[in-house]
Amino acid sequence: MKERRQTRYDTRALPRRTALHAAIALLLFGCIPVVVRGVAANAYTIGIVRLAVATFGLVSLMALRGELRRVPPRDLLRLAIIGLLFFGHWLTLFLGIKASSASIGAIGLSTYGAHLLILGAIFGARVRGTDIVAVLTAIAGAILVVPSFDATAIGMILTSSSALMYASLPLLHQRWSHIDTRTRALGQFSFAFLFFLFFLPKAEWTLGARDWAGLLFLAIGVTLIGHSLWVSVTTRLSPSATSILYYANIPIAIVLSALALGERLTPRIQLGAALIIGAGVLGLARRSRH
Repeated sequence: MKERRQTRYDTRALPRRTALHAAIALLLFGCIPVVVRGVAANAYTIGIVRLAVATFGLVSLMALRGELRRVPPRDLLRLAIIGLLFFGHWLTLFLGIKASSASIGAIGLSTYGAHLLILGAIFGARVRGTDIVAVLTAIAGAILVVPSFDATAIGMILTSSSALMYASLPLLHQRWSHIDTRTRALGQFSFAFLFFLFFLPKAEWTLGARDWAGLLFLAIGVTLIGHSLWVSVTTRLSPSATSILYYANIPIAIVLSALALGERLTPRIQLGAALIIGAGVLGLARRSRH
């Protein structure tokens, strides 16, 4: 009887803990475009510093808790795939923000929902009319945001590519959830770190105190804490549910961009952003309901 009561208690407590993890992670994620745009470090430096701190920090934590375990070769390959996609997601996101603005970076990343609908269809999910409407609406929003090929368009292309790779991660984390959550987080960070090291000669290290403070916030606050929590959230909730939750960080990023960096959004860009975000939430909410 005692074991049954404990099981029921854990089941009730799980959504509250997951909601708290999601809220902290999303608040931290909303800071990413502003900090990336605000520091002088280039995309390669940002990736190397963030992942170095996050990888060694998580290794230390897992070692203290006795959670470091040998990973079978097959699972090691799976972790390498997750790490490669995470590397690509970060590199294109940072390059896109540097090429355009923090706001465009956040808007481009908001195509995440449309990408997830497309990936779901590719991997066998039933395609509904609302899915098609959502994807077409997101495309229309993107066209409004980038009326001509300029720095904004380059930023949208790069950050939309980043969103595509990021949309694949929840699917893989769910598919390979037999691997411990922290082990998957460590694999995601460590393999992405190895891929970034190939670009070490391109990194810039002549930085001011403000730049290093921003990098440490990204490394410890966003990467080590935020992404570790988000791995836990994406494992416990469905891809549709996590994708809807993920949209909460986009308005945070846009507001912070205006307050901290003084970025201004034209009515056309605002309308495009609203269409992209609305399409993603609508399509994913409909799929989650089914």
